[in-house]
Amino acid sequence: MANINYAQIFLFVSGLAVGITATAVLTVLVKRLALRWNLVDKPNHRSVHKQPIPRIGGIAIVGGFIIGLSYFYILQILVDDLAWIIDFPDKWILLGAGMMFLLGLADDLFQIKPRVKLFFQALAAFVVVAAGFRFQIPFLQFEDMGTLNTMISAGITFLWIIGIINAVNLMDGMDGLAAGMAVIAVSSLTLALALNGYGADIILVTAFIAALIGFLVYNTHPASIFMGDSGSLFLGFILATFSLPASGTTVGGLSYLVPILALGLPILDTFTAIGRRAMQGKAIFSADRDHIHHRVLKRTGQRQRSAVLTLYAVNIMFGVLAILVLSSRAFAQITFVLSVTAIFCLLFLVKLGYIQIRAEPQRGESTLKESHLHS
Repeated sequence: MANINYAQIFLFVSGLAVGITATAVLTVLVKRLALRWNLVDKPNHRSVHKQPIPRIGGIAIVGGFIIGLSYFYILQILVDDLAWIIDFPDKWILLGAGMMFLLGLADDLFQIKPRVKLFFQALAAFVVVAAGFRFQIPFLQFEDMGTLNTMISAGITFLWIIGIINAVNLMDGMDGLAAGMAVIAVSSLTLALALNGYGADIILVTAFIAALIGFLVYNTHPASIFMGDSGSLFLGFILATFSLPASGTTVGGLSYLVPILALGLPILDTFTAIGRRAMQGKAIFSADRDHIHHRVLKRTGQRQRSAVLTLYAVNIMFGVLAILVLSSRAFAQITFVLSVTAIFCLLFLVKLGYIQIRAEPQRGESTLKESHLHS
């Protein structure tokens, strides 16, 4: 019991209470304003909902997040005994997250063109990479080639941030899915770090999770408000950049796989969508209603709550695999975890019908078909 840090427990619990309450109150206010100003998402052929729903819930999420950070800032000033453990998120991370929120809000209000959205996503990613946040992948480090190493890690990180932003955006298709997925992913990454002696950013984690839980009170099925792009782009950016410190640890040279596994569900959905559209001859970024959450919804008989809980379970599975990778010390253990991951993904895609496995016809059936052909 002597190892328990009661100050950190107090920070986490009190921060959660403040953030959840603030976000829940803000969500009610934002919902009323959205209905008054007709800022709603009307059903279309790709929608799961059947009636207009307010679509600017990201304002409440970001507002609750800011209030959570402000609470910690006030504690840092007023309580000297807590100041040493309060470490705020990097200013460049917050700047990039703010850029994504404003970009998403502009898209919710005015429908921004995809190329414009991509430009500002790239700009936010560049800001973070230029500030020094980068993946360090051991087998891509070349001796006496420091400039090349920097360019490779910067390029990978740049693409990672943009990719995760859009992957999370694609997953925001059912009540409570994106927000719940983000809570599971951040919790998995934090737990993976904590179990292996690495400190996570408790301030960022607490404020982020609290804002999402407070929003989920009104976003779970049947949702009375959606986060919109203002929320999903913000979530994607935080998830992408929060995972970067985890890649700086060294466990068998494969620790960079930890954030990839923790965010396995949106990544798998993105690659599945790209592959599916490419095989069908469609534009890679074209919209459709054949994402993983759409197929799970069909499998559950159009029951949203069951579909979302199923996807939560899948996301938890990915989180467990991420923890196991970071906890594995031997190469054989890591290989086993990665093999389980590959099999799990394969079976999941087969179950949803993305991969078709045709059974060989039985001998009797084959003979019968041939006799009909010759008759």
